[in-house]
Amino acid sequence: MLTFLVAIDGSGYSDSAVDYVVRRAGLSRESVHVHLLNVQLPLGGVNVKLFIKPESVASYHREEGMATLAAPREALKAAGISADHHIGVGDPGQVIVDYARANKCDEIVMGTHGRGALAGAVMGSVARNVIHQSSRPVVLADYPVAAAALAPWPPWGSRGGWTTRST
Repeated sequence: MLTFLVAIDGSGYSDSAVDYVVRRAGLSRESVHVHLLNVQLPLGGVNVKLFIKPESVASYHREEGMATLAAPREALKAAGISADHHIGVGDPGQVIVDYARANKCDEIVMGTHGRGALAGAVMGSVARNVIHQSSRPVVLADYPVAAAALAPWPPWGSRGGWTTRST
């Protein structure tokens, strides 16, 4: 059985990672199982610890994680791919590497960027950390390239665009 860990952050980049795994599963001669992992950053600060119960923080992480994992879970279910999900809290790179190791995943698949410019820079550093820390292969799905590869041809649709003339 081929086992993938797909890191999900809710961006188009992680959607591309799911698309990659669906395509890979379709080409695989082995059965495929996918672990979807969403990593929530810890809520920090003195005020959080003083005024918010730990159960409320855990509930918040769970709700945010489940919302982020909903679309990828549905995509894998629609493709008929066996999957489970997990929500981690902590340093994203370390949580991803530790989860892959603990669950003996064959491959880690993740996007190269997250949401927005600042989050994109953070996700880029997460990807670099995972590559450097993991002993497993890491596949980085690049959203613009993956989306272009899946787009219908011609890119401008059936109306408008380029015209070819024969003489």
